[in-house]
Amino acid sequence: MYQINTNFSISRLNNAEITAFYLNLQKAIANATAEKLGLTSVTAAYDAKLRELVDRVYVSSGSEFTASMEAADNRRCLIFRRIRLRLQMVEVAEQNTAILACQDVVRTHLLSKYVASVTSRAYQERSSILQGFILDLRNKLTEEAITALGLADDITALETVNNEFIAAYNQRVAEKAEGNTGVTARMRSEMYDLYLQLIFIVQYLANSTDEANAEKAATCQTFIAHVNVLLSDAKKRLEQRLGTITTGTGTTTGDGSNTSGNGSTSGNGSTSGSTQQGTGSTQQPGVGEGGEEPGDEGTGGTSGSGTTEGGSTSTEGGSGSGSTTEGGNSGGTSGNTGGTGGSGDEQGSGGNEEVVF
Repeated sequence: MYQINTNFSISRLNNAEITAFYLNLQKAIANATAEKLGLTSVTAAYDAKLRELVDRVYVSSGSEFTASMEAADNRRCLIFRRIRLRLQMVEVAEQNTAILACQDVVRTHLLSKYVASVTSRAYQERSSILQGFILDLRNKLTEEAITALGLADDITALETVNNEFIAAYNQRVAEKAEGNTGVTARMRSEMYDLYLQLIFIVQYLANSTDEANAEKAATCQTFIAHVNVLLSDAKKRLEQRLGTITTGTGTTTGDGSNTSGNGSTSGNGSTSGSTQQGTGSTQQPGVGEGGEEPGDEGTGGTSGSGTTEGGSTSTEGGSGSGSTTEGGNSGGTSGNTGGTGGSGDEQGSGGNEEVVF
């Protein structure tokens, strides 16, 4: 039966991730054509609702800073650069006592700490950096040096514009948080309903045995495989964002190699054998836990009068390695080894590691 993977719920994705998934799905529908997928009745509503969600998630969040806020940010960056250029002039300034006295602190502290690249930082980080810059100018430079360098008016202007920007930013964020949360949740719910309708139709056609729908069935089967890949990619991105991979258990064979999973694990199994005194009969080698291959048959005592201690052998488990998405479990081989007329028990144990990034 052809069906969409239900082991992962897209509701776990954040707004940006789920919007990207829906956009990729839209592209897949366009490539396969809605008509061949039997989705002509759904795609119009899907496309319209997706446009609303994209606008809410990307455009609205992008317009978080109004034109007036951007203008204020441009002004404060300009003033910062102008002050920094004047500070650089201390190296070639005339022999002014006040300027000469501050050359060292300007060179080793102000210019090295507040580099020009601070204007490329995020808005809030930039606001904090500029606040520190203003405090250092006033604390590190004397009033005479500030006056001699012509910085007094610029320092005041930078403080005023920076405070205006911070106030406007905080107000805008508060308004957005208050008004957009419910709207986005409603849009996500409506979009998810359309997604379920779409999937129901595609799965129905993919599993249809009606010869009249043979072409659509083949197209839908290919489409379902592609959607499952999109879901797998979305799950990986979610795990990368969260920084964890769900743990699980891998299966191993006698050579210690991991047969399932993705991600890096290793384990060493070890075995030990013990022998008992022979009584003249030979037992067949057994299979211990953790492996599928029997140990080698031991050699040792011979049958006859009296008792002879059987030989002992040991089999070392292989070290398993493999890539697991859900943790790894690799184990060595285990076997049951006995001497002639004796029996021994061996058991391999495997490493079990949890992979967390």
